[in-house]
Amino acid sequence: MDERGAGPVAWHVLEGVPAGREEIPGLLRGLVTFGQRQKAWLRLEDKLGWGSDTPLFAHAVTHLFVLLLQLDERRLVQVLHFLARRGHGACRSSVGVHHRAYELFTNAWPHVLPLVAHRAEGVRTGAAWVLRSIRCADPAALDALRRRASVEDDPTALVSQLLALGELSQDREWFLPWLDHGHPLVALAAARGMLASGGGGTAEGAAGRAVARGLAAAGKQRLPDVPWWPLGFEPVERFAELSAPYPYESAALFEAVAGHRHADLRRAAVLAAGARLRYWRDRAPELWAAVEAGLDDEPDVASVSVEVLAGGGAAAAPYADRLVRHVERSGGIACAGNADLALRALVGMDDDRAANWYAARLGSRWFDVAPLPARWAPQLLPVFRRRLADAGWQSLAVPRILRTLADWGPVAAPAVPELVRLLDTPVARAAAEALGAIGPASATGQAAGLLAALITADPGPGRHPWHGGAQTAAWAYWRVTGDPEPALRVCGAAARAGLGQPVFRYLADLGPQAAPYADAVRPLLSCPGQWSRVSAAEAWWRITGDAPPAVEALLPELAPLARHSATSLVLRTVQVLGAIGGPSVEALPVLHEVTSSPRRYGGIPTDEELLRAAREALTAIEPT
Repeated sequence: MDERGAGPVAWHVLEGVPAGREEIPGLLRGLVTFGQRQKAWLRLEDKLGWGSDTPLFAHAVTHLFVLLLQLDERRLVQVLHFLARRGHGACRSSVGVHHRAYELFTNAWPHVLPLVAHRAEGVRTGAAWVLRSIRCADPAALDALRRRASVEDDPTALVSQLLALGELSQDREWFLPWLDHGHPLVALAAARGMLASGGGGTAEGAAGRAVARGLAAAGKQRLPDVPWWPLGFEPVERFAELSAPYPYESAALFEAVAGHRHADLRRAAVLAAGARLRYWRDRAPELWAAVEAGLDDEPDVASVSVEVLAGGGAAAAPYADRLVRHVERSGGIACAGNADLALRALVGMDDDRAANWYAARLGSRWFDVAPLPARWAPQLLPVFRRRLADAGWQSLAVPRILRTLADWGPVAAPAVPELVRLLDTPVARAAAEALGAIGPASATGQAAGLLAALITADPGPGRHPWHGGAQTAAWAYWRVTGDPEPALRVCGAAARAGLGQPVFRYLADLGPQAAPYADAVRPLLSCPGQWSRVSAAEAWWRITGDAPPAVEALLPELAPLARHSATSLVLRTVQVLGAIGGPSVEALPVLHEVTSSPRRYGGIPTDEELLRAAREALTAIEPT
């Protein structure tokens, strides 16, 4: 084959390409046939598309890797970019529909390795990008990337090599020489590599300052696709989150952009402050002050400040007045562009001014804020009752209202007439839940009769049974009338039906009254499904008082705390262990770690709730 790539492709290169797609062998041959290259590539790229889970894709890409060294320079760059983008998605998991593509990409790196030192900078850029996308951490590939980076004279290729090494290696000190590189995007790539590798190394703050320079040079909301994709989307947000775990780096980034003359970088300062506040528990008043000041800045900066405050929980409460003034300047809660976020912030701050805002935003399609404090009931109940009576079950606001009424319990009693009227609508289950939470204050003849009818209601021809609905109605009937028989019968039968049937919290509420069904609950403590195990453990303990099996089932669900992850399941587990008390003594080391850690677990509101639950559990387990 000559320099132009003219001549046939050996048939063994094309073997295995599925028949029925007769075009594919010809297109692959066209890639190395003078006069056909561009047309063949455009058609092949279109035919393969983004789906990496088909036999056609796997076979065709196998031959693309084999053909790399035979392609002309322009086609080589195009194919490498294609492989980098498709490899990123295919290599995220080794199981599932992409497993064939995963094996193909992860084993193809020897075909790419010779191109790391190719004479053309575009090819070197693409080769490093592919190695990064397919997560090739083979020492030979890493050594080749380091050797090339040490003599690289093209900024884009060097960025690609640094990004690859940042993803694939853990040698953060190696990136130090490039933090002061004259090209700001090279320094930015080195900073990303250093942060992704575990911090700022010996040069405290150098990575943060390099990030600030790189973002200032980029001057826009995203970095160049080649070779940053997919890292280039929303780079400010990404670098803010990446630097947050490292105090010196996040502080250097914040200081470099705070008060900058360009609004984009002032926005970056607020984002960096927010990321730092979400990661660490210290008060950091200078960071909160920057977030507060952003409310009076240009709209892009103010919008980000509202977002940070919306995720600030009670820690953001000192800035409520400034937030209210910002919303009023922006047209008021009814029309402000970020009104829903501002309302979420005020609710998280536990500010009573949010009650009237909530009533004004209740019909918003994208609005959803919960839970609400019960002390707002006098202000909101009249609004809720009108919505339930006028709009009926079809209103977007109804599910939110019913969830809130159930949370409030007895203080929601004035809404009982409207709830009863909803028992023959598609939201009957949520209405029954609210009536049950209200309890005896819901005791009217009509409520009891309708709930009793729902317990045995026929779903009707062609309709699926109302899953869990009969249990909800039976539980609510017991809560309203005091008669546990229907709840024991229906919930007990569901427990005997096995996994996926019982609503465990109803059994837990019934407590010792459900003792005849305890034998059906016990095997479910080791069933598949984390939520099922935790709920079954609580039900078992509340029914029998036998704590050790429940504690044994609950303790493994605390494992995410080791990664500083706090899900709603973890929070519930901590609450149940605290309710059990003394027998949960094995949870003490984990709970002490939660309460003493300088790091947050999840976002600020989640961390605040977990910290509260952990302290209460510690008090219950070891009162002294």
